[in-house]
Amino acid sequence: MPSLEPRDRRALLVCLGLVLLMIVVLALVGPRQRDESPVPSSYGVGTHGAKAAYLLLLRSGYRIERWERPLPELASADVDQHTILVLAEPFLIDQKQTRAAVRAFLDRGGTVLATGVSGGYLLPRGQARANNAEIASTVCHAAPEGFDLLASSGEVDIESSIIWKTVSPEDRVQYRCGDGAVVITSSAGKGHIVWWADSTPLENASISRGGNLDLLLNSIGPPGETRVIWDESLHGDIRSLWSYTTGTPLKLILVQVALAGALLLFSKARRSGPLRVFAEAPRSTPLEFVESLGALYDKAGATNTAVVIAFERFRHQLEKHIGFPPSETRRGAEELAAAIQTRLHYNHPELSSDLVEAESANIGELSRRRALELVQALHDHAVRLGSGSAVPGHTDAAVDGSRKRLSAEAAAGRR
Repeated sequence: MPSLEPRDRRALLVCLGLVLLMIVVLALVGPRQRDESPVPSSYGVGTHGAKAAYLLLLRSGYRIERWERPLPELASADVDQHTILVLAEPFLIDQKQTRAAVRAFLDRGGTVLATGVSGGYLLPRGQARANNAEIASTVCHAAPEGFDLLASSGEVDIESSIIWKTVSPEDRVQYRCGDGAVVITSSAGKGHIVWWADSTPLENASISRGGNLDLLLNSIGPPGETRVIWDESLHGDIRSLWSYTTGTPLKLILVQVALAGALLLFSKARRSGPLRVFAEAPRSTPLEFVESLGALYDKAGATNTAVVIAFERFRHQLEKHIGFPPSETRRGAEELAAAIQTRLHYNHPELSSDLVEAESANIGELSRRRALELVQALHDHAVRLGSGSAVPGHTDAAVDGSRKRLSAEAAAGRR
């Protein structure tokens, strides 16, 4: 802030003030998020949620807990005849493993309260199916059937779109809507099964109607020793610290703070960064020039011309860097080779033949390969002569001495 100009500082403070004011206004007068989820979750506070039923059981003395880990892990928990598992309209996730976990729970003596067609599917001998009767489209005032404790709950309100098809003598119908069974009890292994056609009796908006609450309590059993495990793992509703921000403006606040920080960083960095001159690429580089020249020679087939130019450059290097007089360098190739051997003691075995062939290149035809070899040979001879490097049978001192003598003779000739 101190590094900003006064005008920029005032503008930034005004923007932050407007953001804070907007957050407060949205928090006070913004519309409340409505929970219209059809899932009867124990966390749900909407019409179809089941938080009221969960809290009622908790305050009524039941040992109740939410199960949010994978259902197969329930096999390692303590399960006995006083344990009941609530599967309220579960999602069918990992069906094979989930059905095996429910079966293992029942084999250990537990009770399962399942609702809906998905809950019936997870049960052994599950026979839940769609009800094709006209009454299926409305909430039914189900009438009790029989003299069991569950049937003594009185008339209950429940949707009858799903009914249970009884195929086993162990299935006992507790409530019917028309001709369809909507509440049944059965046994499986050492355990006990309670199935409802729908979760309406335990939902927030309908738990207080008729005998719905009595049906829930009679299905679970007496408080005290009864342990209730309310499954939420099959609802996909795994609670975390971040989930409690749902319905609050906290996410909007974080987004606005991030945008304000990015704007501040951008405005500061653009003006405080180092100034650099744009780099200008040269129009052409030496390597590009060489490639262009080589392409021209190749296109014209001028191999002889390249050798002639290399030979003339060799003569020029003898004059400029070694000190040969022009009268010596302009002689024929054989005489020039003899002069180099005499004056510089440079007895390279191929010097004379290379110079003679290079001199005659302007009157003959050379292949590309031979022209390249001659140009390289002339370059190598010039490098050895110019740097004073040793050659077979001679020393660097001899070559350097000859170069100094030639330089002295050239200076005397100029005087």
